[in-house]
Parts: sequence; C-alpha cells; structure tokens
Amino acid sequence: MSDQATEPDRASETAGADSRPVRPVVLIAHGSPDPRSPEAVRAIARAAGADVGFLEFNEPHPVEVLRGIADTGISAAVALPLLLTDAYHSRTDLPEVAKRAEESRPGLVVAVARPVGDLTLANALVRGLPFGIDGLVVCAAGTRVDEGRAHVAAVAAEAGRLLGVPAGPGFASGPGPRAGETVEALKAQGAQRIAAVCYFIAPGLLCDTAIESAREAGVVHVGEPLGTAPELLDLIAKRAAEA
Repeated sequence: MSDQATEPDRASETAGADSRPVRPVVLIAHGSPDPRSPEAVRAIARAAGADVGFLEFNEPHPVEVLRGIADTGISAAVALPLLLTDAYHSRTDLPEVAKRAEESRPGLVVAVARPVGDLTLANALVRGLPFGIDGLVVCAAGTRVDEGRAHVAAVAAEAGRLLGVPAGPGFASGPGPRAGETVEALKAQGAQRIAAVCYFIAPGLLCDTAIESAREAGVVHVGEPLGTAPELLDLIAKRAAEA
C-alpha cells in the first residue's frame, strides 16, 4: 500500500480530548501543469499526515478522494483548501466539492476548513534571508478579490516588520502592483538590497512569473515557496481542528 493511501489512516489513529477519532483531512490544491507543483503539494500532504486532491490539471480529484474515504466506512472528513487567500476557489469550489461528495455517499459529512493563509507565515518567508537586506517584495499569485490582496499586503507588512525593512506585495496576475513595480517603489524609498520572497504554497508558473518580474527589477535574493515549512504544517493542523 502506498504512503499516500496510509496517511489518512495514521491521522485518524490519534484521539482528541473527547476520545473521538480525528477526521481524515483532504488537502485540496488548485493543481498545475507544472510537475513541480503537485510534487511539492504531495510532500506537504505526507508531512501533514493528510491526503490530497487537485481541482484541475492533476489527479486525483478531491471528490474521488472523499468518496474513497467514505468507502472505507469513515463518515466524517475535512476538506481543507491548500490556498493562501480566501478567494474564488475557497468560496465556490470547496463547498461544491463537499456537496458532491456528500450527495454521492449518503452519510458522509464533509467539513470545509478555512484557507491556510496567515500572518504567521511571514516567519517562514523571512527565514534564511542574507544579511543586509533593506527591502522586501512578497510575491503572490494575485486575485480579483479585494480581501485576498489585502491579506497579501498584511503578510508583506508583517514580514517587513520582522526584518525592520520596508516591504510590499507584488502580484503575478490580476489587479495590484507587479513584483517589479514594488521593487522599483522600494528603490525610490532608498532600498538598495531588495529580496523577493514567495508567498506561494509550491513552485509553478505564476510563481515563476512573479519572480522573473522581481529579478528584472534587480532583486539580490530570491526565496523559495513555503513547501513543508513548519508554520504551514501547524496551520494545516489548526484549520483542520477548527473545521
């Protein structure tokens, strides 16, 4: 039996304070044609003791994962969006996934958790930055949802506070400044050694787009996506418990 198939079983062995078994957790990612992305997401799922499904591009689909859980006799599960902003996918796709799974497996109850975006992830973004950084652009995918962009801006502000440097968001798509535009704005404020960090779960095309924009504007360092950062794993456990 594969590691992926056994992860929910291991997670369900842990009893809570009221002795009820922990519900299996299915991380739900958007998916990507870039093979680096699902590989990184599956690594996060293994580290979190969860299963994983993809809305597009990759297999399996989360509805199939939830049906498989129900077919083992488990009657409750958590669908947890592996997403950083509360935008279209978490507001529309996730409830639809839960509804389809429940309708196809009567008796199954799927709780939908909140996205994993949180200010605590700023700690992961600034970890390992080289000495002398005096400006920071936080690269993100972008969204048309105002609250989503505001969240990224808040994470950038927190990362800047931790470093004691000016910081701002830079988006790969949608409204808001591109990463390179934010770098230029930081230079206008006097910053000379600007770093770009990746407020992305995993590598992929949008991450590459944002980073390329920052590189063209002259950043001196580029960080990695969050991956299996301990702060992200802690948030997955927290969101699952809250659901």
